[in-house]
Amino acid sequence: MAIVTVVCNATPLINFAAINRLDILQAMFGQVVIPQAVYNETTGSSLPGSQSVQEAIASGWLQVRTVSAIVPEILAELDDGEREAIALILEISEQRILLDEREARQVAQRLGLQVIGTLGILLLAKDNGVILHVQPLLDAMINIAQYWVAATLYQQVLRQAGELTE
Repeated sequence: MAIVTVVCNATPLINFAAINRLDILQAMFGQVVIPQAVYNETTGSSLPGSQSVQEAIASGWLQVRTVSAIVPEILAELDDGEREAIALILEISEQRILLDEREARQVAQRLGLQVIGTLGILLLAKDNGVILHVQPLLDAMINIAQYWVAATLYQQVLRQAGELTE
């Protein structure tokens, strides 16, 4: 798989780090870049997986970059990590951004970016043979990272993964 640089916001990073599966992000995207605000959000000592984030940075495939400017099209209502992640992807002229929060996704899509969330990453990873099953990883994210997924969306994702037993 070709090395593609993506910018990642805090939620997907926390979800994969909390279950010790940052390797999925590395396998799927090769080079992942986070802005300083996301680094700050994901490396607090009380966060599950903060050590994994530090290790990924030390190994080089996860990089922290400082954002030079936030363009006016990026809403002030977004949190610092979301604003910086969107600004950073525009600065480095890439297209793919890893975001979960609805408002941030809408802003990114309006700016012409390709948005992938935690659930999309899991489905892509299964489609590409990086993981065998979505459900155990998604369940772990829900239990360990307190990742909230609506029941209907949960079922839709498992159905799309071919894992829904009805």
